Amino acid sequence: MPGVPTRRMALVSAVTVAGLLTGCGSPAERTATPATSPPPSAPEASPPSSTPSPSATPTASALPKARNGTKLRACRDAKCEVLISDGRTIRLDDEWGLMPINVTVEDDSVTFHASTASGMQVTMSEQTPDQGGPSTVNDVSFEVLAVKGKKAVIKITH
Repeated sequence: MPGVPTRRMALVSAVTVAGLLTGCGSPAERTATPATSPPPSAPEASPPSSTPSPSATPTASALPKARNGTKLRACRDAKCEVLISDGRTIRLDDEWGLMPINVTVEDDSVTFHASTASGMQVTMSEQTPDQGGPSTVNDVSFEVLAVKGKKAVIKITH
């Protein structure tokens, strides 16, 4: 087409190609979904409701409330349930024969590091809520009830 600007030719060609591509597909593909129904991936509109949204309710992955909160002093008698953060230290009364217990919370597990009064090093590595029971040293049991991020709810008993 002599005399037609190149830019207009490109636009006409693009519109023509787009029109041709719209009609592509096998007859079964074109008739499989009636033209009046929305595409399968389109969400259906729902009427407004007065119920709270799912984000307003607590999630299953939230940590349960610890009986003694974050008060690590409650553990001195080797009987507590606390929310603990990574890097914290638990101190038990001397009668339990354990020096301060350093706690690491990471990767959905808790690791307890301590020494006995006699100098033996104790590490209870990667304790998890589903491990089948608590770990025990010097008649003191350490149980992980829940872990999320860098925090955990633990229970210490004797």
